[in-house]
Amino acid sequence: MRRAGLLTTVVLTLALTSCGSGATSNENGTARDQPTPAETTTPTATQTVEATPSAKVLSKPKLESALLTLQDLPPGYSQDPPSEESTKNFCDYKPPFGNGLVYSRADFTKGAGMSAEFVQVGLRQFASASEAKASFQALVDALKTCRSETYAGSKLTYSAMSTPKLGEGAIGVKIDADGTTLVQNFVLIGPTLVATGGGGLLNTDADSLTRLLTAQVNRYTAAASQ
Repeated sequence: MRRAGLLTTVVLTLALTSCGSGATSNENGTARDQPTPAETTTPTATQTVEATPSAKVLSKPKLESALLTLQDLPPGYSQDPPSEESTKNFCDYKPPFGNGLVYSRADFTKGAGMSAEFVQVGLRQFASASEAKASFQALVDALKTCRSETYAGSKLTYSAMSTPKLGEGAIGVKIDADGTTLVQNFVLIGPTLVATGGGGLLNTDADSLTRLLTAQVNRYTAAASQ
């Protein structure tokens, strides 16, 4: 069951990590400077065609109410108890504005053992839209050179993944670890980074996770535009 333990650890620590700038790390875990223009070819964030509505800064209770609920997920999921937030970032890059102003997250599990599937949704709100934009761009920049790292005793390999045109920018990341694939998506909307992630030990349904991302973006946008 080593793979099950690893998958759970990765989902909880990397799915909704804070997004910021600073030094990134190579696959050996050593710090390196931000990429030069010659290195910044992939990945690129998906940009929307139309500007998103103005999003307000929400209180923590309102931000929590903007999260998807158990009833928004496909049949068979149960909601996990709240867990402590991790500060693990992709290749340990340094966020310019810490973990943001307010953070809300919900975790869900379907099945158990080798058939287990995990979903995580989260909203990381910063003090302003400019802070959120800088943090999102730093994530994009970090993933241009963060191709892999060793974590919890296993090598994690990262690759860019296409995302729907949502918000003011979106980026997707595929994580391969010990034969298991995880999917992570991040969307910038005003002062907030919307994030969803998940996967399964035997199967990862990227289409289902994309639908959940769209649903989470729509729910947050509706709450932040009132």
